[in-house]
Amino acid sequence: MLNIEIKILGMNELNDFRTIRLSALAKAPEMFGSTYSIEVVKPLNFFENCLSSSTIFGVYHKDKIIGLATLTRELGIKLSHKAHLSSVFIEPEFQRRGIANRLLMTVIEHSKDHLEQILLIVADDNQPAIKLYKKFGFQTYGVESKALKNNAEYTDELLMKLF
Repeated sequence: MLNIEIKILGMNELNDFRTIRLSALAKAPEMFGSTYSIEVVKPLNFFENCLSSSTIFGVYHKDKIIGLATLTRELGIKLSHKAHLSSVFIEPEFQRRGIANRLLMTVIEHSKDHLEQILLIVADDNQPAIKLYKKFGFQTYGVESKALKNNAEYTDELLMKLF
């Protein structure tokens, strides 16, 4: 098993977060609502705002960040029992080694003390991710047709939830 460390990123890891976020946008553009070309020119305070408004988990191997997952809690007293999981990404050369399993397990364990529901959105053609989420008990509760548009191509997205 690969030796990795998973930790919640803080401002000390700002450059690591920016690095992995941009890598994710460049290497898996179909998975994100944003694009590399938009975020690569963003100032550092954009990434600081991301870190301060969400709980971002970083995956490290030999002191180099190789993955991330973002958990963003709903605002408002009647919504604060829920959070959205997004930006789950593992560098391609580290995929299919169980790292995403360990990352998701860490996110869920962290959430047990703070949340009742984790929601996520995943492209309906991303079968490896859908299979992973289902393995951890996420259930589909809806479909958003034509959720993403890239030029003339549309992608539907599945809405999934874990109680």
